[in-house]
Amino acid sequence: MTKKRIISLLLTLVILSGLLAASATGSAGTASDPLISKSFIDSTYRTEVLTEPLNTLADAMTVLKYKLTQASTSKASGLSYAIAMPGGTVTLSAGSGVSLVFGSARLSSNGGTVIDVTDGTEISSGQNLSAGHRYVAAESTTASISIITGSKLALYGSVSVITTEAPKFTDVTDSLWHYPYVCYAVKNGLVNGRSETIYAPDANLSIAEAIKLAACMHQLYNNGSVTLVNDATTWYKSYLDYATQNDIVTKTYNDYNASITRSEFVAIFYAALPVSQYTQKNAVGDNTIPDVKLTAANASQIYTFYRAGILAGSDSYGTFYPNNNIKRSEVAAILTRMFEKDARQSITL
Repeated sequence: MTKKRIISLLLTLVILSGLLAASATGSAGTASDPLISKSFIDSTYRTEVLTEPLNTLADAMTVLKYKLTQASTSKASGLSYAIAMPGGTVTLSAGSGVSLVFGSARLSSNGGTVIDVTDGTEISSGQNLSAGHRYVAAESTTASISIITGSKLALYGSVSVITTEAPKFTDVTDSLWHYPYVCYAVKNGLVNGRSETIYAPDANLSIAEAIKLAACMHQLYNNGSVTLVNDATTWYKSYLDYATQNDIVTKTYNDYNASITRSEFVAIFYAALPVSQYTQKNAVGDNTIPDVKLTAANASQIYTFYRAGILAGSDSYGTFYPNNNIKRSEVAAILTRMFEKDARQSITL
């Protein structure tokens, strides 16, 4: 017998002994005996691997279909609309629903199941509502929705809305893009109207006004209230002194009554809050803002605001227009996004 035949015989014996040992310690198809026979495929595999999971999935789909049917067939007692201010609350009961026309709001408490009928999914407490989606409280459900910025809501069925009165500006109606931001900024004391009935959304902001707003925001954030008031001689001096002492303003301007540029506005307001408040939300690469390169004045602050979602650009390209004057409507939007992180924008440049 040659050496090769002896080696071959020994290997065969080893393999056979291994198979015998496996058959003695485990049943076919188990972890101890991974060999799968045809009988295992026919008797066990189909039930454990195919049939049972499919039955479980079918049961889950039946439950979801039932909930969606409940939501879609629960007839509301008519459709109505409501305007809700920041801090307001909307309460849903079983079968009632709400759609966010504009603004921002979140599901704050949920005693049951709230369904996003538009997506066919359940939403959880703490989740923000998507504009244009319809949300319905399923059977045995009560839920509360917290209003973040000024919001318009479509209400279906028995819905309770508790809110304060909206600002009475004749030049800021709920059809304008900046309405939610003006309501938030005014309601939270971040900005005032030019009078009780005039906000002047298209008016430019002066350097002095920007310094006042930044000083008040800084004091509100750090102290919880604003105690600054106009100076008896030069109205903005008290705000300028405060801003200078707190490194919000680090330069001297020739004319404080001149309209401020968008670039200078960002530079001043960037210093009104600590850097920790500018958590990155968007991936905005260097030099991707079309008209703001990193070598431009105040570029670092501008890019920080874009990345935090405080600025979103003036068009689909993300153009900033740094040398243009800033309007009071835009100011309201920026102040709101600075103070309310849930109002910040997602952008892609």
